[in-house]
Amino acid sequence: MKKKILSVILTLAMATSLTACGGSKSNTTAGDAAADTQSGSGDLTEVSLGTVAWPTNMMFYLADKEGIFEKNGLKVNIQEFSSTTDSSNAFIGGQTDFCTYASSETISPFAEGAEFSVVLETDKSNGCEGIVATSDIKSVADLKGKTVATQLYSVDHMLLLTLLDENGMSEKDINIVDMSIQESGNAFVAGQCDAASIWDPYFSQAKAAGGTELYSTKDNPDLITDILAASNTICKEKPEAVKAMIKSYFEAVEYWKANKDEASAYMADKLGVDADEFNSEMDGLFVPDAQSAVEAFTEADDYTYWGYTQNKVLEFMTELGVLDKKVDCGDMIDASFVKELAK
Repeated sequence: MKKKILSVILTLAMATSLTACGGSKSNTTAGDAAADTQSGSGDLTEVSLGTVAWPTNMMFYLADKEGIFEKNGLKVNIQEFSSTTDSSNAFIGGQTDFCTYASSETISPFAEGAEFSVVLETDKSNGCEGIVATSDIKSVADLKGKTVATQLYSVDHMLLLTLLDENGMSEKDINIVDMSIQESGNAFVAGQCDAASIWDPYFSQAKAAGGTELYSTKDNPDLITDILAASNTICKEKPEAVKAMIKSYFEAVEYWKANKDEASAYMADKLGVDADEFNSEMDGLFVPDAQSAVEAFTEADDYTYWGYTQNKVLEFMTELGVLDKKVDCGDMIDASFVKELAK
C-alpha cells in the first residue's frame, strides 16, 4: 500500500541535498529519458515515471499494457519504489520525469526549492479512510480527553487535525498516540485506544470489528487527494509529452471502466492483492475526469481547490514544527494541460 507519510526525514534530506536518488531502480537521467527514441511504430518520446503501490497508480501500468501510451506517442519507463520517500528523492534528484504523490507529500520538497509542477489530480479519497471510534463517541467534539491513535505527519494525522480545527479544538484537546497506521488499527481493535484515524484496509477492518465510523473522507472527498507531478524541465521542454501522459491516464481509466473484470484482475495482480480487494479499494476513491481535474485546480476559498487544501495542511505542518518556510501551495499547480484536454 502507499506510504502516505509526511516524513520529517524527507524534509531534512531536502534541506541538505536536492540530488539524493533514494532507492531509484534506474540510472537513467531525466534528460536522457526525455529524448525521442525510435520504435517500430514510429517516433515515441521516452519518459520515466516513479510511483508506488496504490490502486490508481496501477492505471499507468494498464496504459502501458494496452498500448495507450504508445498510441499517444510515449514510451514510459515505469519505476516502482517501496516508499514515497524513495520515489520523491529519485524524482527531485532528476532520475524520473514524473512522480505520483499523496498530495500533502509535495509540500516538503516544494518548500525546500524542488522544481516541479502538479499537473493532474489522480484521485480523491472517497471513504477509504477516516476516524473510527468506540460506540460512546458520537461526534468529533466527543473526542475531547480521549486517546486517538494515528501516525504522526501522515495524511490521516492531518485529517484528524483538520476535523479538530473545524470543531474548535486542537491536538491539545486529545491524547494522540503515535503508531503506524496498521498498528493504530490493531490497537483500536484490541481496545487499547478510544479512536483511530486510519486508512484502508485497517479502517474497514476496525469497523468490521465493531468500531463506529465517526467520520470518513466520503463526508468530504476534497480533503485527501493524490496527484501526478512533472518536472519543470519536461513541462518546459516536452509539453506534448506531459499532455500525452495525462491523456493516457484518463484513457486507462476509461478502459478499466469498460473492461472491469479483465482490467481489475491485471491491476490487482500488479498491486499484489486479489481483484475483490482492488475493486473495494477503488470504491473508496473518486477518479476525476479532465473537467473535474480542472475544477480541482480552479482557485476557490473552500476544500474544492487543491491549493487551498494544501495550504491548510501547510499550516498544520508549520505549527507542528515540520516546516519553517512559508510557501503558497497553489504555486505548484500547472493546470494548462488538463484545461487543454478538457476542451
